Amino acid sequence: YSHLYRGVYPFIFPEKKPDFNQKNWQEDVDNRLKFGIAKAIEHQVLSRGDSVVCVQGWRGGMGHTNTIRVVPADPKNLGLAEA
Repeated sequence: YSHLYRGVYPFIFPEKKPDFNQKNWQEDVDNRLKFGIAKAIEHQVLSRGDSVVCVQGWRGGMGHTNTIRVVPADPKNLGLAEA
């Protein structure tokens, strides 16, 4: 793998961008985070239970980034209560 910057590892998400009129946007974001965390654990970049800082917006697109979440490195559970 080539690194974009020191400590940045590119993982290509295998699914196409969904139609957000039919799929929940936040669910897609969480699936992408879970995928990235699982890959980072697989490549020994993270260990289970490490804290991961996730930066996202309140909706898709540029200019909406306003949320920081600190989640455990567990691809099955991002530490969020199910709605």
